[in-house]
Amino acid sequence: MQVWLNDRVVPLEQAHISPFDRGFLFGDGIYELVRFFDGVGMCMTAHMRRLERSLRLTRIEGFTAADAERAMHAVLQAEGLRDAAVYLQITRGAPPMRSHLPPTGLQPTSFAYAVPCGDLDSLRTPGTIAVSVQPDQRWQRCEIKSISLMGAVLPMLEAASQQAEEAVLVRDGVLSEGSSSNILIVKNGVLATPPIDDDPSILHGTVREAALQAARALGLQVQERRVQQAELRAADEVLVASSRRIVASVTRIDDTPFGDGAPGPVACRLLDRMREDLRAQIAATKAR
Repeated sequence: MQVWLNDRVVPLEQAHISPFDRGFLFGDGIYELVRFFDGVGMCMTAHMRRLERSLRLTRIEGFTAADAERAMHAVLQAEGLRDAAVYLQITRGAPPMRSHLPPTGLQPTSFAYAVPCGDLDSLRTPGTIAVSVQPDQRWQRCEIKSISLMGAVLPMLEAASQQAEEAVLVRDGVLSEGSSSNILIVKNGVLATPPIDDDPSILHGTVREAALQAARALGLQVQERRVQQAELRAADEVLVASSRRIVASVTRIDDTPFGDGAPGPVACRLLDRMREDLRAQIAATKAR
């Protein structure tokens, strides 16, 4: 396996990082995961905008969105992949010694790798997923795509113990997001999802943004508002949106079946529209 490490592609077994790296010691870093279809990154502009925001808010210097795109395409080329998920991580770097306050002038550590994923034609039907509703006990800066993910790992472990694949997180009776996704509900033909800039904030999901654009293009009414926990079970459909799953339909909430066990009609319409939007994006990129 070929990976990107600090401006070059190397075999995985030759990729070495200092034990003093602040990503290892403090979780002091950020990341992005981008799905590529036929060599074109889905929601790439939104991903790079979010990356730049995370870099700015964490004050990590010495790495840019242009560097990120170069790293991602380098690992795709090295692995000979066109349809893949690329993970990119940037930490503040590796100082000589451990200290909570980082020294100035650190060179960030950048790392990326790619794994094969389904092509555009594989997006014919939304997946289905079981979820577990759990309290949101994370820190309150979720607009930063931080590698400090213990707050997401713990609810995922609890979800797995309940044979669920995702945790739906709730703060004071109000839905925030999934532990690795955004959540949308459908009731009486209206699509609703929590606002990204609520207090505290949630992740600015790139596929969430694409799903809302697709919904509006389909003529659906869209609401970005606070969603009460009770609305989950009362909804006609509950959807999960993420870079890996794109759109999936919830078919079980905690220990109770939800819906009829198949992808919902709105989820199917959204995925169809998003697939066509992707097809147009790929064609436009190749035409340049």
